[in-house]
Amino acid sequence: MSISSDMAFLKSANRHIKEGLLHLKEWELEKALTSFQHADKKRPYDADIMNYISQTHAAMDDLEKATEYILKAITIAPQAPSHKQLYATYLMRQGKNHEAIPIIDETLELDKVDIIYILRGQADYNMGNMESAIKYFDIALNMTPDNPLAHHMKGLALYKIKRYKDAIPHLEKALEVSEVESLRSILNDCKAKTSSE
Repeated sequence: MSISSDMAFLKSANRHIKEGLLHLKEWELEKALTSFQHADKKRPYDADIMNYISQTHAAMDDLEKATEYILKAITIAPQAPSHKQLYATYLMRQGKNHEAIPIIDETLELDKVDIIYILRGQADYNMGNMESAIKYFDIALNMTPDNPLAHHMKGLALYKIKRYKDAIPHLEKALEVSEVESLRSILNDCKAKTSSE
């Protein structure tokens, strides 16, 4: 055994997790993965560790491995909404929005929070179902009126269905939090299209 592997053996799973999270925050993905794998050896069948390994693989653009680990986490802890939310996100990243919707709906049964409603709306948005998407963004905004992502997505959905005047306040609210050039262009287009009204 090498000295570094001896040291890894002596550390607790919690210490490996803490180090892994620090590496992940610093975008040191290989180091994060190694730390989480050491934690997994110390505490196998821990759904949270599986989740961290999954997130690290996703950050490395390995959605196949990310999905494998998040499905393990779901098997271990089927009532944990965070694992299902992550799985649905991976499906959406692969363009599998239709497959993601039942997973998101299951997650909503476990935890009715704004971010899950936004995710559900994004799946509908990605499939071109703007009215349904707007319904979910509205639910999120009723829960958290200043949610910039909900405003951003609702503004985009309204823009897509040519409700330019209705889109403007949502786009403005989203831009108050973060300047996004493409969103600013859409806002300017909405204003130009409604200036003669």
